[in-house]
Amino acid sequence: MEFYEVINKRRCIRQFEDKKIPQEVLERILNAGLKAPSSNHQRQWELVVITDKNRIKELAKIIKPYPCRITDPKTPQQEMFKIAYPRQRSMIEESACVILPYFKQKYAFNSPTNSYGLMDYGATWALVENILLAATAEGLGSVVHIPVKKEPEEIKEFIKSPDNYYLPTLIMLGYASKNAEIPTQVKASVENKVHFEKW
Repeated sequence: MEFYEVINKRRCIRQFEDKKIPQEVLERILNAGLKAPSSNHQRQWELVVITDKNRIKELAKIIKPYPCRITDPKTPQQEMFKIAYPRQRSMIEESACVILPYFKQKYAFNSPTNSYGLMDYGATWALVENILLAATAEGLGSVVHIPVKKEPEEIKEFIKSPDNYYLPTLIMLGYASKNAEIPTQVKASVENKVHFEKW
């Protein structure tokens, strides 16, 4: 798939077919993630990859589906809430693969003396985006879930991750269901979001 086609086709998919991802495809996607730029070129990442369906379903139990009372959405944001909130758990259960992109957290996010913690955090999101784009190029759907409330501690216990590693998000991959609901995208283009030379 041509690069700009990949960019335009990438969408959040929350409904997946019951179909495995070939190992060679998964490794290409993971390698694409690991090619991302990083703070001080240290690449302080450790990826936990889960493809066993029983393990995925156990992990999904940690994530709570959010209630959504919107029945007639009036905006793209409301449409996203209606589609996404109830599927926070099921999109994990249905996925063929869950990737947990940890990074070694050497500095606190709120350090008064430096912003290195934010650099490592930002570098991990570059890795995440590479994975999302590579998945799209391979014909897969993808979506993320950012852990909230008690989820980070419960996931840490489930994965047995070390104390000094931080998990910014979960990445779910799989083949998109033919009836997957996709919310309308908010328009973001050079014309309405870019300021040249000054605001």
